[in-house]
Amino acid sequence: MTWSSLFILFFLGIGVGFINVISAGGSLISLPVLVFLGLPSAMANGTNRIGILAQNISAFIEFYRKGLIKWKLSLLLSVPAVIASLIGATFAIDLPDTTFNNIMAIIMVVVILLILFKPQQYVKMKNQEFTLTKKILLFISFLIVGFYGGFIQAGVGFLIIAFLSILASKLMLVEMHSIKTVVITIYMLTSTVVYIMHGQVNWSYAIILAIGSWIGGWLGSKFAMKVSEKFLKIIMTIVIFSMASILLLF
Repeated sequence: MTWSSLFILFFLGIGVGFINVISAGGSLISLPVLVFLGLPSAMANGTNRIGILAQNISAFIEFYRKGLIKWKLSLLLSVPAVIASLIGATFAIDLPDTTFNNIMAIIMVVVILLILFKPQQYVKMKNQEFTLTKKILLFISFLIVGFYGGFIQAGVGFLIIAFLSILASKLMLVEMHSIKTVVITIYMLTSTVVYIMHGQVNWSYAIILAIGSWIGGWLGSKFAMKVSEKFLKIIMTIVIFSMASILLLF
C-alpha cells in the first residue's frame, strides 16, 4: 500500500461513513474507488464491507445513546435480511470481474435516478396504520434488501428508506435511519463472513477504510439533523455518474 492509497482510503472512509448515516449510498463511491485502486471486484466488495461495518457500529452506538432505536421492528426486519444476504454474498463472489463491474455501473446510475426522482413519494397508502399486510410486505421487502446487500451493498440504504417510507410512514426520518443502521449492521456481520472465508478481503485497505468510516459514521450521527441532504445528493450525483461512466469503460 502506498502513502497516497492510505491517504485516499482514510479520507474516503470519513466521507463515505458520513454520507451513509446522513443519507445513504456512500458505497456507490467507495466500491468503485477500491476497484480503481487495483482490487478484483469480489475483493473490493469484501473489503468495502469492513468499512461499512465500522461506520454502522459507530452510528449504532450514537443512535442507542440518543434512545432512537426501534428495537422490535429493527430485529424483526433483520431476520429476512440476514437470510437473503448470505445468498447474495455467495452469488457475488462467483461473478467475473467484468460482469460485476458492469452490473455495478448500471446499478449506480439507477440508484442515482431513484435518489433524484424519489418514486416512492408517488406511492400512497390509504391506511396509515401498521397493519399485518404491511408487516408481511416489509418482510418480503427486506428479503430483497438482504439479497442486494449481500450481493453489492452500494445504495442499499435508499432501498431501506424507500420501503419504510411506503410501508411504515408513521416513523420519523431519523427513526428510519436508525432502523437502517441496525439492520445493515446485523446482516453485514453475517454476510461479511462469506467474503472473509473466501479470502476476499484486503485487510490493509479494509482497516484504513474502517478507521475513516468509523469517524465518518460518528460525525454523521452527530449532525444527522443539521446537514442538507439536498446538497449531498448534488455532489453524489456528479461523482457517481462520473464513476459509473469510467466503470463501463474500465
